[in-house]
Amino acid sequence: MDKENKVVSSGVDMHKAKRMWIHCNCCFVHYVDRENIIFLMSCNHIVCNKCVTVTMRRTPVDAATYTCPICKKLVRARQVNNMLPSNVKQLLHPEPWNDGLPHKTIDRFQRTHHKSLDQQIMRKEREVIKLDKDLELAKKIVSKQYLDHQQLRMERKQLEFQVQKVQRQAQLRKQEAKQRLVCLPFSIVMLIIRFFFSMIRKRSISPNAKLTASGGTTTNSVEIKIRKRPASVQPQMQASPPSVGITSFLHYNNQSFDL
Repeated sequence: MDKENKVVSSGVDMHKAKRMWIHCNCCFVHYVDRENIIFLMSCNHIVCNKCVTVTMRRTPVDAATYTCPICKKLVRARQVNNMLPSNVKQLLHPEPWNDGLPHKTIDRFQRTHHKSLDQQIMRKEREVIKLDKDLELAKKIVSKQYLDHQQLRMERKQLEFQVQKVQRQAQLRKQEAKQRLVCLPFSIVMLIIRFFFSMIRKRSISPNAKLTASGGTTTNSVEIKIRKRPASVQPQMQASPPSVGITSFLHYNNQSFDL
């Protein structure tokens, strides 16, 4: 069997895979990525140099004590590397049962950190599911907004076409109005000529016709007066006192002779 760090199964580095559980309990950066310095705290928490709190004017590397960001205790810590004491390093052993180590204690320690990592993975998966749902909802919203935008573009084009049509009609009406203004003096002249000839025709009527018309009117008025006079006189005759008898000559048949 080859060395453990050289065993590769299905393209997976087993050496790294067996140590993936070693991670910062705050930011969940992995030890195998070699991005940060990892510390094993005496409270059994694992924290990186970016998350650990040290005494003022000290760095995580040379600090004597640390404040654990998980349990908030003031503890000592060891940098995770091959220089760890054997009693501390055995807690990170990938297969403690093969080397006769107290695997129950080691297994309990490692299971705690496996559980922490699994919980973080589940949280991230829930976040990914939520983000996927939000993404689908955003896609639907964007799709609807795109359709609305296309509809608005069509309506805008229709309105622009209608505006152009109205502008053309207004231009035609303006031109027609100008043409009417050009033709207006001719129509005024024609009206003046018609009025002039009508006045001439009125003046050409004969005076006899006028007199006849006026005479007829006078006769009619006289007749009306004559007709009206007996009606006005009759009440006066009825109202006058009885006449006194006058003695007059008797008239006989006329006998023609000379005196």
